[in-house]
Amino acid sequence: MKKRLIVLMIGFAILLLVLTARLTQIQILESEKYASVSAKQQRITLNGEDTRGTIFDRNGNRLTGADESYIYILKKDAMDATAARIFQVIGAEKVENENKRYLVYRSGIFSEEAAYMLKRDYNAFIIKGATRYEEDQPAVHFVGYINETDGTGASGIEKEFNNILSRKQKVVYASVDGKRMIIPGLGISSKVENPDCGVITTLDLKIQKKAEQVLKDSGYSGSILVVDAKNGEVLAGASAPSYQPTRVAEYLDSSNEEFINKATQSLYPPGSIFKIIVAAAALEKDAVNKDTIFHCKGFEEINGIRINCSKEEGHGEVNFRDAFAKSCNSAFIQLGALTGGEEILKMAKAFGVGERAFQGRIEEKTGLLPGTQDIQGAGIGNLSIGQGKLLITPAQASRITAIIASGGVDHGLSLIKGTTEGGETEYLEKKPGQRVLKKETAELIRDLMVDTVNYGTANNLSCGGVTIAGKTGSAEASYHGELVVHGWFTGFFPAEEPEYVITVFVESGGSGRGSAVPLFRQMVEYLN
Repeated sequence: MKKRLIVLMIGFAILLLVLTARLTQIQILESEKYASVSAKQQRITLNGEDTRGTIFDRNGNRLTGADESYIYILKKDAMDATAARIFQVIGAEKVENENKRYLVYRSGIFSEEAAYMLKRDYNAFIIKGATRYEEDQPAVHFVGYINETDGTGASGIEKEFNNILSRKQKVVYASVDGKRMIIPGLGISSKVENPDCGVITTLDLKIQKKAEQVLKDSGYSGSILVVDAKNGEVLAGASAPSYQPTRVAEYLDSSNEEFINKATQSLYPPGSIFKIIVAAAALEKDAVNKDTIFHCKGFEEINGIRINCSKEEGHGEVNFRDAFAKSCNSAFIQLGALTGGEEILKMAKAFGVGERAFQGRIEEKTGLLPGTQDIQGAGIGNLSIGQGKLLITPAQASRITAIIASGGVDHGLSLIKGTTEGGETEYLEKKPGQRVLKKETAELIRDLMVDTVNYGTANNLSCGGVTIAGKTGSAEASYHGELVVHGWFTGFFPAEEPEYVITVFVESGGSGRGSAVPLFRQMVEYLN
């Protein structure tokens, strides 16, 4: 009997040691694991809540997470017609969440009366938060959007800088009882890790919103880019049509054009704005001077192919300066033949056609330069007036214009200043500017662009005392199986000491003079 008691006591002792060891393992060694599991069971996921790092403009204004919102949480079984009416009155929309016991609503406004009734009659919980995107999200084509399934970046800056932006972790927790119901009084709390991580852009929120409004009011599809003439930093980039990043699924049955950033991801023939490059190539080769005379009879015929001038009856005798200002196709086809197709292509490459316009990680296309075989015969005619197989993005057009504005130096374009984390900002290194043209060549082309505005194809552009240099373009293209004309205007001001480069592209807008110049004027009036 004594031996049995001893064995039993030893057994209890061993069992006690095993239990103690297991409790120690759970409470100490694996405490974080079980705390995490418990936390996940208490978590209420708020879709649309800003749980990522912030994207800023150049002045510290938020491009994401700027809209305050109010979250209302109540038990599913408490929901009735009166509560539904309250949510309707305050404009609250239902938010999908993973918690099966509670309904979540979000509203952009706060009503004391509604909050009082929801708390008194429904034991609702109310917290203040911020939505990731605004209803009319600024710079949406640059910002991009996130996947709803896993919260990672799907496009734009959200995708390219997902590593930085995902370092911020914001989770909303609820204190619950044994039945997994929120305990009144203890309520809801949130935990945020790395709250200040983010991306700083070159954009100016005020200029961005103005560009978007101008493009929206016009009713056109197209883009408006505003660039700092001194360093190539993009201050605004608007693209239309646009989309709501909170309602991505609604566009899945469309043509998906809404998701395309027309400033960087769409390719178009440049039309007459390419004459900037043709003029540069001719001047650098000494094939022409401002007084060189051309004869325009209203068309040029090469190998049996007729290419019309912009003026049906022709410009007659016209010097190089006036040929540029009046965008004489005949004169420029003759000029292209004098200069040579290979020289023009070489200059186009120097201006960045056929390569990325931006420094850094931006979703963009590189454009298309014709091959040597494409500039033979009548091909030189098309190249000289920016037609044929030549394709560029509006961003590349901005880069071309910025090179002239900066006296022949190429700074490229940039959108990102740097990233921030832990209170410290790491600025991205920019490549030094590269000289593309002799200064005197750039200055002469600037003067030609001023002539274009003063008495040429853009003489309908006048902005209260400020001197503007610019070039119109009307580019023929096949669009959705139809022959259309796209409108361009790209320029800078003040012409003498350039501050801003603005490029306007209007899809199927007809002449640049008629469609793009009025939008350019609105931007100049605002910036001036």
